[in-house]
Amino acid sequence: MDITAAEWNQRFPVGTPVRYHPIIGDKEFITSKTRSEAWELGHGAPVVKIEGRTGGVALEAIDAITVESGASA
Repeated sequence: MDITAAEWNQRFPVGTPVRYHPIIGDKEFITSKTRSEAWELGHGAPVVKIEGRTGGVALEAIDAITVESGASA
């Protein structure tokens, strides 16, 4: 999902359930939830903090799980 930090923050509040893919593009994932708003690193990559991980995780490595449908956004 190509999304900016501002777009992510507008769509997904802190506490949003997510699927985190430690290896981007791999099917394996860990279910977690966000614990911060997203921000952009100095080189522009958007990241967010998630439970169970230290530091920022690239938004390209996570999928938001929508509450209404249980599907990934």
